[in-house]
Amino acid sequence: LTRKFHLLYTYETMNNNIKIIIDYNNEGVKHISKGSYGAAKKAFRAALIVLKECEDQQQIDVDVQKKSSCHQPSSPFIMETCSIPSFRRRRCNNDDDTDHYIFRNAVLVHLDTSLDYDIFYPNVGAGLTSIVIFNLSLSSHYNADCYEWGVSELGKVITMYRKAWKAMHNDSWLMAQHQIFRDTIVMAMLNNMGVIFHKLANFKKSRCCFKALRKVFLSKTAGVQELRRDAHNGMMMNVMFVDQSNVASAA
Repeated sequence: LTRKFHLLYTYETMNNNIKIIIDYNNEGVKHISKGSYGAAKKAFRAALIVLKECEDQQQIDVDVQKKSSCHQPSSPFIMETCSIPSFRRRRCNNDDDTDHYIFRNAVLVHLDTSLDYDIFYPNVGAGLTSIVIFNLSLSSHYNADCYEWGVSELGKVITMYRKAWKAMHNDSWLMAQHQIFRDTIVMAMLNNMGVIFHKLANFKKSRCCFKALRKVFLSKTAGVQELRRDAHNGMMMNVMFVDQSNVASAA
């Protein structure tokens, strides 16, 4: 009986923590939409702390791990993107990246209140982590874009995008339930990292990013077809710019 109460407490705690994570994530998106990058990053990092606590609890409790293998009928979340305005930069020193499109849509997550079953953290943990780190990466990227393009700051942004990429590929359930948003985040990371690598004069890695992005576009997945026209055109302009650069260098 004590064990059953412990399991019930653990599930209730994790479900409450997931709600807290979502609240922090959406609060962060609200802040970056207003250009408050510091407050946004603080909210996203708070969400990551709670995610880490959930992960630690899962590792401790063997029964939770066993229960997590149970089938969850569908995703308990509703997702949407939030367009972030491009704020005017305060300093521009012959910045040749002003014509390069940067994906500016963060991901909001909402609980589907029509569902009445438990949320199994192992099913959603990696997916939520990828979304939060992706949004954190965007807020840092916007911050660098708006204020200055320092090499060290941009290197940190690349590191965050890579962490989001890793979390995305560790996810085996949640983002598969939201394939359009998974595709969108993948395209956004490839595009934005390609832009940063170009700024850092790492043209080889920049070409790799845009080459991979071209392959995603050619796959014509649901995410590609649902991508907003401005985002699609902006990313394709980046890909075409790299193609033209390759032709010029070859000549």
